[in-house]
Amino acid sequence: MRSLRLHGPKDLRLHDEPKPQPGQGEVQIQIKSVGICASDLHYYREARIGTTTITDPIVMGHEASGVITALGEGVESLKVGDRVAIEPAKPCGQCEYCKSGHFNVCRGVQFFGTPPVDGCLRDYITWPAELALKVPDLISFDEAAMVEPLAVGVYAVDLASISAGDTIAIFGVGAIGLSVLQAAKVAGVGRIIVTDPVPARRELAIELGADAALDPHSQDVEKELAGLTGSRGVDIAFECAGVPETLVDAGNVVHPLGKIVVVGIPDEDAYSFEASNARRKQLSVIFVRRSNLTAERSIDLISSGKMNVTCYGRHHFPLEKTAQAMDAAIAKSDGVIRAIVQIN
Repeated sequence: MRSLRLHGPKDLRLHDEPKPQPGQGEVQIQIKSVGICASDLHYYREARIGTTTITDPIVMGHEASGVITALGEGVESLKVGDRVAIEPAKPCGQCEYCKSGHFNVCRGVQFFGTPPVDGCLRDYITWPAELALKVPDLISFDEAAMVEPLAVGVYAVDLASISAGDTIAIFGVGAIGLSVLQAAKVAGVGRIIVTDPVPARRELAIELGADAALDPHSQDVEKELAGLTGSRGVDIAFECAGVPETLVDAGNVVHPLGKIVVVGIPDEDAYSFEASNARRKQLSVIFVRRSNLTAERSIDLISSGKMNVTCYGRHHFPLEKTAQAMDAAIAKSDGVIRAIVQIN
């Protein structure tokens, strides 16, 4: 089978490797669609994220969908031919965090595309059956691949404990920011104001229900948000861009006793706040670690029509042109939200 491995910064190579066979409790999945996430871009550009470094060639990709092609011993919940979204995190199930239901912070978690675990930019994978989430036929493979980023947005909104009528700001409206936007709408938020330098993303945010969309390159975001909120500030700011400046902006636009929800991953392994401002306002800062128990709810939200993820993946590439997909996602060219690699 084909397997695409990253050997170093921007060094992707196709390999011919044996097809993996499912073990006890596992399924074999033929991969169909894979979304290119910001974390994939970090590895592609620098071969690292923070303190996690690629030392051996690795297969990237964790936003994925596929079809069950073989069952391991003991699997009864799925059958060959089932269409699935893939939960990319495999927690240990034994630690205190797993036992308390906080699977996303399990220290022994295995996560697709994170060293040393190979991801989904290949023809076939094997994975535990309980982490292959069956999707209805009305959900496309591209949509099923977007369950993972949608689940992150849903989880971020859960952590924020939004109240009806709240005003929120979302800094960065790529797939994660748009997922936060849609989850906040479902949660009954009052107003949503987004910022993003890419015109196509601002336009899409408005289509999906944002009340205002600001361009941080041409507008004074702090001043504009003050005007839009009667100088009170927003109740909650979601930082989804992974840009140091936006985290500072988030602290400036949230009112005293407000919240900042940090979802974005910065290029440098550090977050910066204006300490005096955050302290005087007594802000609460919540960090989001992937998602936790929100993937199946996200599938329901897509299938019910309450959330639209089709609009995320309008740019498609074959496996052999994954480097072009990565470059397009980095450049945000042609309004790309999620570059989708269609494998089979």
